[in-house]
Amino acid sequence: MTEADILNIRNDLTGLVVSVFSVSFGMVSGYIAGLWLFLKDAPFSLRFLAFTLLSFGLAFMGALTFGLHELLLGTQRAWSKLPATDTGIPGFGNDGPDWLYGFTLYEAAALLGGAAFLAIYLALFYLTFCYRWPAQEEAR
Repeated sequence: MTEADILNIRNDLTGLVVSVFSVSFGMVSGYIAGLWLFLKDAPFSLRFLAFTLLSFGLAFMGALTFGLHELLLGTQRAWSKLPATDTGIPGFGNDGPDWLYGFTLYEAAALLGGAAFLAIYLALFYLTFCYRWPAQEEAR
């Protein structure tokens, strides 16, 4: 595999990662809008159904992200086997600066992204099932 092939695959995979993030962000944003406008006053069964659908959607995006993760690591392994590169790029986020306490840039970004989505998911669970929304005033 040549340097150009690896860079091309890496570029395509990066576009897929951005697409997965964009779709996940759209799902969460749509859920928040639906929660504010409709679900806060909906019966439990409808809130449960909506949250279950969100959970399945995010689980699918997580599984897709894990598959992309393996492909990205494959490009890193292929890159490291090249004897020399014309671009001078040493790797794709595999540097481990001291301030990351042993994590590479890639691992730290994945950990931060996973922690952020977990926090958002738990907040949406709380807002869906535990939070008591203030009653809306009657329209005059």
